[in-house]
Amino acid sequence: MRIMNTNNLQHVPSNPDITKRYLFYLHGLIVEEAGVRPRSEEHGYYEYEFILEELVSEGFIVISEARKKGTEIKSYAENIASQIRTLLANNVPPSNITVVGASRGGVISAYASTILREKEINFVLLAGLFEKFLPDENLKLYGNVLSIHDRSDKQSLTPELYFQRSEGLGKFKAIVLNLDIGHGLIYRPYREWIDPMLEWVKGQ
Repeated sequence: MRIMNTNNLQHVPSNPDITKRYLFYLHGLIVEEAGVRPRSEEHGYYEYEFILEELVSEGFIVISEARKKGTEIKSYAENIASQIRTLLANNVPPSNITVVGASRGGVISAYASTILREKEINFVLLAGLFEKFLPDENLKLYGNVLSIHDRSDKQSLTPELYFQRSEGLGKFKAIVLNLDIGHGLIYRPYREWIDPMLEWVKGQ
């Protein structure tokens, strides 16, 4: 058994170090519904805490919490946007702020992007740009946006359609992986999404 040593935060620090990189991690729906180590019959355990541990090990100050069951997407996006505004108000450069959202967490991240309208913040959306949210014409992306999903994901994911309608983008890119693990991509800290995320963030 691995012993957890993740020193992540649930909220932004009151006196943030402006030289550090801050990463908000927003988990998938299954953690909301079944706790911090839920198990899917199809994908196995969602290793939420190991994901946080891996992100901390990459040098980020990680801000994340297990959302309550039934969390409303837009209100939680407002919460994330408020915390990011706190960092910005304390002179943390927007390029030092990254939001990583997985599945439902990706939807929340997208709405936070819409609320903030900051072109230099980094967003990494893991299997989170769902076709079913496109009817909300107010949902447009801002910032440097990287979308990553697996080609065998059973959800209908349409990052290119979001990119086409979002005039506030900085850099943007969609990566489709060939791991054939579907939505299971978000369940573990796979290097196949962590490495492109690191390259994306550090390249800004």
